[in-house]
Amino acid sequence: MVLWSEDPTSSLTQQYTEESKELEQKLLPYDILGNLAHVKMLEKQGYLEKEELEDIEKAMKDIYGKKPEVDAEDVHTFVEEKVTEKTESGKKMHTGRSRNDQVAVDTHLFMKDMSVKIAEKGLELVKDLEKFSEEENTLIPGYTHQQQAMPSSTGLWASSFVDALIDDLKLLKSSYQVFDQSPLGAAAGYGTSLDIDREYTAELLGFESVQENTLYSVNRGKHELMLLQALNQVMLDIGKLSEDIINFSEDQEIFDIPDEFTTGSSIMPQKENPDVLEIARGKSEEVNANSQAIHGVISKLPSGYNRDTQLTKKNLFEGCETTLETLEIMKELVSGLGVVQNFDLKDEVFAAHTANQKVESDVPFREAYSEVKEEQDYVKNEEVKEPKNQSFEGLEGFWQSEKESFQEVKASLLGNSFEA
Repeated sequence: MVLWSEDPTSSLTQQYTEESKELEQKLLPYDILGNLAHVKMLEKQGYLEKEELEDIEKAMKDIYGKKPEVDAEDVHTFVEEKVTEKTESGKKMHTGRSRNDQVAVDTHLFMKDMSVKIAEKGLELVKDLEKFSEEENTLIPGYTHQQQAMPSSTGLWASSFVDALIDDLKLLKSSYQVFDQSPLGAAAGYGTSLDIDREYTAELLGFESVQENTLYSVNRGKHELMLLQALNQVMLDIGKLSEDIINFSEDQEIFDIPDEFTTGSSIMPQKENPDVLEIARGKSEEVNANSQAIHGVISKLPSGYNRDTQLTKKNLFEGCETTLETLEIMKELVSGLGVVQNFDLKDEVFAAHTANQKVESDVPFREAYSEVKEEQDYVKNEEVKEPKNQSFEGLEGFWQSEKESFQEVKASLLGNSFEA
């Protein structure tokens, strides 16, 4: 059944334009939350009686977590039909609203929830990298142009990714603060003549503010793109981290990857392949592709709702889930990463240090440089570089607060139906 017509629509048209039921299922918990906030507002504004609100709330809580049925056009239709089967008051629940702002608020809630989860896993990886940098700190060669160049340390290497991921999580925080606005009440993009209270629904759903311009509220895709661009930065660093560990566990033999994160060969008994890292490296490009796909869909659309934006949902979900899954397994891999003590550190990595020693003896640097290049007699300095990175305490507090806030929203709206 479709909501927008009494006449049967072409089955081919419906099949082609509908979202997959798997995507609709992912949106169902957020749709229930948005619906609960909306009907509470309708009762507050006098469009529902208290008893009608209670009947609708009970019916919605009963279907929380259930799977949308095959014959439902989308998750929104599924919820409304199921509520109306249990109470005639369900016919009133769409008052003052369009599916345009309904799917927009569902999507914003999904993005908030996933951002918190991704940030939490990202900070766990940051902590493991920081722990590794402090506990496994040892002298290794530093590379330029993929050649041994100067003395470095495992601590300096690991803390460079701590710094990088902290920057990425700052970017994620910035995008989160942009889309932490409620589009609910924008209806089809032009508001409603009914006396609704958008600030109230925004408060119930835990949004920082209302997305004021109703037309902008349903121009979907831009906020989704912002989030994926931040996640693209996270995955960019995950790809580089993966590449480094692969390189430093093969020819250079600096790192020892835990066996549980390697796979074997069907023909070569000796092989321990870094498949997890190779897949993580590849998935960083998948998230980039998700970002580019959304950009392509929305880049030339006119103002107002356009059905093309439905296609952003698949890429948003995929990008968020891929990032979360990758952070989870990379955290476990890094926590078990070991350092091989006997690796090849070439004498020439101390060339710059040798030149600097001559400078300390009042030899001009260019002369010292030439002498070292000609003599190739190096003064070793095996002092281990100390790890250095920026603090992430402020980030940790922010994301913990947002996590607790979202839990409170779900507990408040769902009551006994909510499981933390």
